[in-house]
Amino acid sequence: MTVEGDEKNEYLARTSKDHGFEVCVQHLVMTGCLDAAFAGRLAGYLYDQDQADMGLDTGLLHDIGKYSEEFQRMIREAYDEQ
Repeated sequence: MTVEGDEKNEYLARTSKDHGFEVCVQHLVMTGCLDAAFAGRLAGYLYDQDQADMGLDTGLLHDIGKYSEEFQRMIREAYDEQ
């Protein structure tokens, strides 16, 4: 996904020349929703809300390090070199 506007003010999760930028908040929310759906069914056939909540939390936090200045600098420099 390409970031509209000034991408230098966004926290980036990943990037490529072909697909542009994906911002962290979008990536984390999508991952959290998928994790919640999968985790909620881990208990078997019955849906388990506690496990779904844990899956959501895990998905939202799995890339928290991407909010660091060091990672943001690295991902932008890597994109510029492509």
